[in-house]
Amino acid sequence: MTSIQIISLTKDIILILAAIITARIATQGLETWSRELRGKADFEVARNLIRSMYKLRDELKYCRSPWVQLAEFPSDYDSKNKTPDSEANAYAYIYKNRWKPVSIHLQEFEAQALEGEALWGSDFKPKTDELRQCARNLQVSFDAMVNNFANSGESFKNDLEFAKSVKSDIWATHDKTNDLTIKINASIKSIESDVRPHFKRS
Repeated sequence: MTSIQIISLTKDIILILAAIITARIATQGLETWSRELRGKADFEVARNLIRSMYKLRDELKYCRSPWVQLAEFPSDYDSKNKTPDSEANAYAYIYKNRWKPVSIHLQEFEAQALEGEALWGSDFKPKTDELRQCARNLQVSFDAMVNNFANSGESFKNDLEFAKSVKSDIWATHDKTNDLTIKINASIKSIESDVRPHFKRS
């Protein structure tokens, strides 16, 4: 083999090795990029979900405030000449206005929860379902309270335990015995425990 052939063969080998090394580096780069994208997606979904959850929590707290301000009543409400219908309409108006921000943030939370489920799997769904159900329970209790006003209080007189449950849902207390408050806090804590690890970009 002549020196020219040896040099040519050496060049070919070097080119082949360079191509192999380049391909390997490119593959590693793609793998790193893929991990970074996944980590970024995890981080963004986790952040958006937690943020929407906290906004929903705060709106639920305000919505359940036991203090009803005079400004919350309809402008034509006459507290001195109350009737079952006027009382029912007044509180339906109050609850409707209190529920509006909850509804907005509930929709946002549900959208973010779907993102989380798509990224982390269906096992995550029951966690967000619990908080969603707490909001739905409050809405049902609002309807029950309005119906009770319309029935001159007869609905609650016939079922005192039901009355107690509805009032407990609607009027949030700061003690540790309010069932709905306990459920809301527990569902938030459960979601936090699953979501917070995703804040670490991998």
